[in-house]
Amino acid sequence: MKHFWYNTVKIIVSVGLFFTHKKIKVYGKENIPKKGPLLFIGNHQNALLDAILIPTTTNRNIHFLTRASAFKNKIANKILRSLNMIPVYRIRDGINSVEKNIAVFEQCFEILKKEKAIQIFAEGEHHQYRRIIPLKKGFARIILGTLQKYPDLNIQIVPVGINYDSHLNFPSSVSIYYGKPIQANSYFNVENPDLKFKAILNKVSTELKELTTHIEDVKKHDEIIDKLKAVDADFLNPIETNKILKKLDSFSQKKPFKESKINWFAPIHIFTRINSFFPLLLWKKLKPKIKDIIFTNTYRFALILTIFPLFYLIQAGIISFFFNYKVGLIYLGICIITSTITSKTMIVTP
Repeated sequence: MKHFWYNTVKIIVSVGLFFTHKKIKVYGKENIPKKGPLLFIGNHQNALLDAILIPTTTNRNIHFLTRASAFKNKIANKILRSLNMIPVYRIRDGINSVEKNIAVFEQCFEILKKEKAIQIFAEGEHHQYRRIIPLKKGFARIILGTLQKYPDLNIQIVPVGINYDSHLNFPSSVSIYYGKPIQANSYFNVENPDLKFKAILNKVSTELKELTTHIEDVKKHDEIIDKLKAVDADFLNPIETNKILKKLDSFSQKKPFKESKINWFAPIHIFTRINSFFPLLLWKKLKPKIKDIIFTNTYRFALILTIFPLFYLIQAGIISFFFNYKVGLIYLGICIITSTITSKTMIVTP
């Protein structure tokens, strides 16, 4: 029953992601082990969207380490736990709360013992930089603790690079790169462990830097981003973009002329906006109140998954009342078609 609930929610979330993104491209799925204890470790640049893109693009049943503040509400706590989410506590949650992580780690040991998968964002926080920030030790502690308790386990890590052409605009596109699995056991001396975990942190960080655009000089981050845009770098292709970064100064910074093209779908875009007047008005009121702009697309996704379809259903019901259910169904079909065309053909600025 739990698997049925998990998979049902996974399908619903996938539909929401489909309408939130122009394109979702997945590379390296063949690198994901089909069985055995596994950690997915990804970069974290787009809040909730990062967390749901991995489980919706892999067949593995995944457990998630999620910030504890999301579990404060009793109803939310029950729902999140039913979806394999596990609260993890940070210093900002209170010194005493961090002690609860001992039980969380023990739970992770047992999940890996059962040869299941865990998803962790080892950077420890979301951010909007196109770079990998220094990784936290949490995932390494989980692996060490598991191996100390179950030394015969063969634990693997799959690094995941999540790349957006735009973090804030709609409809953004995203590419997910699954790297080759890392055999974790060889990086740990269970009897005499290196508690700084330098080797495994360096290895995972290096792999992630190849799977997403990595700008090393954080002080010149925005300047370098502008240069990359000037040479029309494709942020959805981190491998090529990282090659450009190595010889960026040799490129002409004069932005190449692009002939403007007519978007023949513009009338459909206009219809979709008019047809979605109330949800878009709600979004216009909500957007300025988002304190952390990195959550912009998270809130947008939530509205696309709930308010927009609810509004279309209500309108279809009203049309059915005044005409008949067939006309209502036709209208609902038009809503789905035009929304799909709009989300897949609008032009987004990186």
